This record gives sequence, C-alpha cells and structure tokens, in this order.
Amino acid sequence: MRMKTMGGLVLLAAVIWACTGAAAGANGSGTTTLKCHVEDHIQKFPTASSPGTVFSFVRCPAPLGRGIQHATFRLTPKTSTTGSAVLRFKAYFDTGTVSGVWHATYRFTDAKTALFKQTVNWVRGTGAFKQIRATGTGRGVQHGFLGEINQVLTVTGVSG
Repeated sequence: MRMKTMGGLVLLAAVIWACTGAAAGANGSGTTTLKCHVEDHIQKFPTASSPGTVFSFVRCPAPLGRGIQHATFRLTPKTSTTGSAVLRFKAYFDTGTVSGVWHATYRFTDAKTALFKQTVNWVRGTGAFKQIRATGTGRGVQHGFLGEINQVLTVTGVSG
C-alpha cells in the first residue's frame, strides 16, 4: 500500500510539473535556448554611401522552423583584414516574423574568406512571435557571396 501511495505521489508531482511547464510555454513567459543556422547569400556588398543587401535561409527548431531572411548591412574596417559589421534583419517564418540586429567582428583569412563572431538581438516579432525577444551569439564563415552562421540564442516570449 505504501508503494502505491508513493507511486501515486510521484505521478501526481510529474503531472503538476508538466502542466506548469506547459502553462509557462503557452503564454510565452518561458525562456528557452535555440540553436539556429543561417545560410547567407550576399546580393550586394556595401559601399561608403549605401548598405549591402543579403538574403538568407534560416533553420531553427520549433516553433520557428524554416524561414527566409532579408537584411541590410554596413562594414566598418579597422585594418586591411579586420573590422566590424552591423546587420539589420527581418526573418519570415510560416506563423510570424522576427526582426533585430547583429553586431559582428570579422577577420579575413584570405581575399575571399572571412571568419566572424556576432552578438544577436531579436527586438520584435509579429504573428505567433509578437512577444518574442532573444539575445545570443553566433559564429560564421563567409566565402565570397555565401556565408554559414550558427547561432545560440536565449529566447523569451514564444511558446513551443
């Protein structure tokens, strides 16, 4: 009898814990870590008078999923092979959008290859992601017009 009671309490505790987690996720108040991958396709490199343009394919876990992204960016060289960049983006997913900014530092390893580190901030969303916010980091490599970025983000305001 004692074993059945103990088993029942464990089951009840598990149900309460699961429901509490589901409620936090349902109203978007929980915090979660997401790993997203971005494949950049630069359309135009920036000049002194106009920003560059990039379109990207984005892959994140649910509830975001796969999407596309449009961004403009500016480069600020520090030396002939290093500098910083600011990229303002809007990513489009099936059930909403996410907008924000990346701040990056870059280092060219040869004439067409650059390594970069970025900080990422998601500052607004629409649709299912109206309350979304995120901060994180990313690392990437740019080969000419094609870039690959892996980001790790701490996300709030989204249910999964």
